[in-house]
Amino acid sequence: MKVLKRHMGLAIIGGLTLILLIVMFAIFSRMIFSTGKGEYGDRLNGLKEIPKTVTDEVISETKELDEVEKITIRTQGKIVYTIITFTKDTSKDTAKEIATKTLEHYDEEYLEMYDFEFLLTQEEQLDDEGNDKSYTIAGTKHPEKEKISWTRN
Repeated sequence: MKVLKRHMGLAIIGGLTLILLIVMFAIFSRMIFSTGKGEYGDRLNGLKEIPKTVTDEVISETKELDEVEKITIRTQGKIVYTIITFTKDTSKDTAKEIATKTLEHYDEEYLEMYDFEFLLTQEEQLDDEGNDKSYTIAGTKHPEKEKISWTRN
């Protein structure tokens, strides 16, 4: 007892250090020994996968347009990325209209589940001074919104 009374401050610091080490071990063990649910956890539960036939249809019908140079579509988690490259003569408004029309191919259930990201680019177009006049437009459509939100340009 005499030793404990003599070193009361040291005993308190030692006890608090022991408690801190136990808490740190509990936190790190949860981080290291996770449940293995993957990078998305439970966020994708109940999400219906978009059939490849739908994306193939969007790609084939959009590629048939004279204004479109190439198109790629990929799905990652709850986001559908659509990248469209347009010819030099295509205006920004026409590019936005074509991108908006791609949404008509998806059923309503997919439009309510997925975020749609659009990246519209144009072939390189140089002016007389060698500056690039081509555009790059980004757009997003959230499931709760009716329209695509486009960047300012």
